[in-house]
Amino acid sequence: MPTFAYQAADTSGRDVAGTIEAQDRASALRQLTGKGLQPFKISEAAGKAGPVKAAAKTKAGEVVDENAPIKLGNSQLQLFTEELSELLEAGMRLEAALKLMEGKGTTGTHSRIARRLGNLIREGHPFSSALRQSSPSFGELFCSVAAAGEAGGSLADAMRRQAQYLASVREMRSQVAVALIYPGFLFVSAIGVTVLFTTFLIPRLSVMMSHMKGGVPKGLQFVLSVSEFMQTYWWLILAVLALLFLAFWVWSHSTSGRPVWDRMRLKMPLVGNVLMTSFHNQFLETLASLSGGGLPLLKGLELASRVSSNQYVQKQLEHVITSVRDGASLSRGLEKTALFPTKLLEMVRIGEHTGDLSGTLRRTADRCGRELSKSLEKMMALLQPVIILVMAALVGVMAYIMISVIFETVSAMKSRG
Repeated sequence: MPTFAYQAADTSGRDVAGTIEAQDRASALRQLTGKGLQPFKISEAAGKAGPVKAAAKTKAGEVVDENAPIKLGNSQLQLFTEELSELLEAGMRLEAALKLMEGKGTTGTHSRIARRLGNLIREGHPFSSALRQSSPSFGELFCSVAAAGEAGGSLADAMRRQAQYLASVREMRSQVAVALIYPGFLFVSAIGVTVLFTTFLIPRLSVMMSHMKGGVPKGLQFVLSVSEFMQTYWWLILAVLALLFLAFWVWSHSTSGRPVWDRMRLKMPLVGNVLMTSFHNQFLETLASLSGGGLPLLKGLELASRVSSNQYVQKQLEHVITSVRDGASLSRGLEKTALFPTKLLEMVRIGEHTGDLSGTLRRTADRCGRELSKSLEKMMALLQPVIILVMAALVGVMAYIMISVIFETVSAMKSRG
């Protein structure tokens, strides 16, 4: 069994050091905390057995690698954040709250993530750093909000607001999914009808018309040529579309293309307004929490600028940070960017003049949140008829072709008679 060397603090606050035998590092930490010690450094003793990969067994006997990355679904991430925020708001210390969440089970995802976070925090890692190391599901926004809460001494409030943000994102996604079910079904049906017409019905009619006087109409000839090309070279079409998609993906993730694509997304009809309003809400909410926690404005700006993964937005916020560092007011710095509307800037100026910047920012963020809900409702209300119109156009074109074919067929039969 491996031996681990540790340094810890006992109940009286004195530093103690020693060694302990355990199956793995997590087991060693549990033994030390069970003895009333608070370890801040633990490592496997030199000259002992090689590192043992931490593992645990589930109730079904399945081995779970304790060092493997832990992935959380959207619902799991929201539930974990809500539980942690409730415990912190009840007055529990972070380490004690994680210990309680760990004790709810031995193999559950929440227990594993709480155990890993607790181990990293006992080693001396900040909570935001522990989040980054424990799971890729805690994105940059989540970690930045946690870092802001730590720096401002309001971690409980930061986690509560993050839980609310995750809940709103899940609700928004569910609304979008539900709203797209009906128009999506219609769109797929329209494509199916189009394929049926061009590959089955129209070719059969064309065979019949080719034996009639006048032959096949020019409009139908064009449709048949397109249909024949798609049937013969469908693999080439799919390959070209795949290459175009791959080229776009590479460009949109490149150093030069990512800022351009991020800026284009903000200018898209409907979608751009939703993205910008969401950024306003999250940025102002985070900055208000930091300012209310007593953190200096410049430090709060540096942390709040990470709430958006949009590189164009981050570049604009760097100019704001530079302006504030040079002595300009927050409203003047925000005014130099193209990110904030005049109405929002006026609210920031009011907060600066009244001395209640954090309160004004929070009220403005709440207003942006209400505007975001309205923008989403508007986008969903317009998206359905747009898809229905596209579907109607596809079916209408096919119907026009079919009617034209029938008309030409009847005319040819009359002329023969």
